[in-house]
Amino acid sequence: MKLEKDLVVIDLKAGSKEEVLEAMGKLLIGKGIVKEGFIESILQREKDFPTGLPTEPFGVAIPHTDGEMVNDSKIAFASLKTPVKFLAMGRNDERIDVKVVFMLALKTPEDQLEMLQKLVGLFQDPQTVMEMAEIKDAEQLNELLRNKE
Repeated sequence: MKLEKDLVVIDLKAGSKEEVLEAMGKLLIGKGIVKEGFIESILQREKDFPTGLPTEPFGVAIPHTDGEMVNDSKIAFASLKTPVKFLAMGRNDERIDVKVVFMLALKTPEDQLEMLQKLVGLFQDPQTVMEMAEIKDAEQLNELLRNKE
């Protein structure tokens, strides 16, 4: 898994999950990777199926939506300056302080499932989650991901 440099945001400043999702969605829209309704679709899906994971030492989130909103399969990454609250995946009553976000813009359900499994595997290691939160640039992130595969 290799992320494009211009889809990696370091120390994103946001006050809410909605601000995070909007900023990352605008990045993908601006590059023509996703369609215009992508942000609304991702916000709605996040309400219905939250994507926060209670990993250590910080929570992570993997927002995604239907492939029909995607023009070109890519993944965006953001480390957050300060954590924001996301609802826990599968538990609408638990809020998680998220500091790392991987936004999936993938065309097929199979690609989404495969990538979710890879990412969740990475997030099992607290050291890896910590390193992702402290990433300084896209090269460092890609090196970390390459070393963990």
